[in-house]
Amino acid sequence: MRVALAAVCLGAVCVGAAPASATPKALADVDCSQIGVDDGPVDSTSPSTPFDLIDMPEAWARLARRGETPGAGVRVAVVDSGVAAGAQVPVVERVSFSLGGVEAELGDYHGTAVAGLVAGPRRTAAPEPLPVGFAPGAEVVDVRVYDSAEPGEGQVGVETPRVAAGLRWVADNAERLDIGVVTVALVVGPSRQLEEAIRAVLDADVVVVAGSGNRPVEGQPLFDELGELRTGEDAAGLVFPAGYDGVLAVSATAGGAPGAEADPRSSILQSSAIDVAAPTYGAVTAGVNGGTCVLPSIATSWAAAEVAGVVAVLRAAYPRQSARQVVSRLVQTADGAPLVPDNLTGAGVVQPDEALSRPLQPAASGEVATNAEEPDRNPRAQAPVPPEDRLAETRRNAVWLGLIGGAALAIAALLRPLLARRRSGL
Repeated sequence: MRVALAAVCLGAVCVGAAPASATPKALADVDCSQIGVDDGPVDSTSPSTPFDLIDMPEAWARLARRGETPGAGVRVAVVDSGVAAGAQVPVVERVSFSLGGVEAELGDYHGTAVAGLVAGPRRTAAPEPLPVGFAPGAEVVDVRVYDSAEPGEGQVGVETPRVAAGLRWVADNAERLDIGVVTVALVVGPSRQLEEAIRAVLDADVVVVAGSGNRPVEGQPLFDELGELRTGEDAAGLVFPAGYDGVLAVSATAGGAPGAEADPRSSILQSSAIDVAAPTYGAVTAGVNGGTCVLPSIATSWAAAEVAGVVAVLRAAYPRQSARQVVSRLVQTADGAPLVPDNLTGAGVVQPDEALSRPLQPAASGEVATNAEEPDRNPRAQAPVPPEDRLAETRRNAVWLGLIGGAALAIAALLRPLLARRRSGL
């Protein structure tokens, strides 16, 4: 049976629902929201624009030279609408806090798209493998907390208590499942339970990545407060969990979109909580039908998923560094000004290759204590060390004694005529 997938809103921009159809069809290079679970799986042949814009290929190449797979060994919890069973995403465990269980009919493509951006495998049907997930070596823990952004009968929408319950479950199972990252590409209101769940996840040494919020349209929550761009806008106190301290809040940029010079503030919210940003237009991700599809929108939900993938890559590359240290590495290497963040991109757009290669030494608190160079691991590439010269000091002393003696003789020669005249009484 075909499932018509509902529209999705991240506090803001909604993407249209898939039209109902009785005839499965093959779809390629189309909006992920227009694909149903019964459509024939087809791989998109488009490049993933955001992947290229942040130089992810260079980061992957660096890891390949080390013999490492991006994100290998890291597990990412996706707190969202659920991941389609047929999607090309490596899911190791599923849990549901919606009305149905993990086997309930999928009502939304959003969670699948988020999971695909994190850990979707490369597309092999193209002439050469093309990227999907930013950390294809990572694995996903599917934490379903809602059915649809526009719930129908027997479904539940995005609600703060369910998101809090999902995050609490992540905290309680982080050690058992070795979860290193959790992405919450959702916007809900604040609550004591939600904040406590966030604290518990952070205490478990898990990086929490959240979208900073898209601009709401009429009829959506926060429209009265944030629907229109206002001078001095700051959504930090209204958009959660991104607004909580310790959460890596991610914004989206218009990079790669037609007319990218247009003001991105028409799509996303300004917030002092934003830490970093990433482009999203033209990202390729996993479809609910087992194929791949395109996300033609500027949305902080997709940006949060991409950055969660980048964080998974860093956690795999620096397994001994804590969540705080990894976040510091990511923020300090963004292309903006980490010490003077702005309300649109925070410290700037993430730079994965810089985060992998720059010789940062974050302290346990996350503060960058030193920028010491890492030792060269290939001794054959080092310049030869000159042999120790045991007589060097003796030679230096001899030179100085010679100079002093010569100077004394010169002075004596200059003074000799004067002393001779004095003795003769002249």
